[in-house]
Amino acid sequence: MKDSSPSKGKTNLTNLLIALAILAAMPVTASSEPTTTDREFIEMQTSLNAIMVAAVDWSAHEVWEAGYAETLTGRNWLTVKQYATQLLASGTLVSLGGNGRADRGWVNDPAWQEWTAAMIEETKEALRAIEVKDQERLRESGDRLVESCEGCHAAFKPNIPTEGIMHVPHHGYGDPLARE
Repeated sequence: MKDSSPSKGKTNLTNLLIALAILAAMPVTASSEPTTTDREFIEMQTSLNAIMVAAVDWSAHEVWEAGYAETLTGRNWLTVKQYATQLLASGTLVSLGGNGRADRGWVNDPAWQEWTAAMIEETKEALRAIEVKDQERLRESGDRLVESCEGCHAAFKPNIPTEGIMHVPHHGYGDPLARE
């Protein structure tokens, strides 16, 4: 039998208030675990151009093309998830800079960081679409991803290739998004 008397409600409220007072009085201690800002970073061993071609460009093409594929099998969804994850990680890399002659200037420019953030956000949206296997949503995100890439290129790298590096699709092994 349920007790809904007013005194029962006051007891529950009193207990809740006591618990909150105890929690509020507990000291907050900083974690001794290092964070990403507590340590030195290994300097990038390559240029942003090389990262862009080998990781960003390659992965972005695959994410965009998956949105326009005729159909996507289970394996295709896993493959495009892998490329989107690589693209997400690459976004962090290109925000840090590399050893190319223009890299320091690029990463110190707020517009570079804004374009990088846009690429990262669209990649996260692509990953959300991939998780629910929504190809239309992936296509829309892929289109916005291309817009962020083209906007950044217009601002920072209108002439390609630089450093003699250029994207070569699929290296003759076939389309990784091809049907099984």
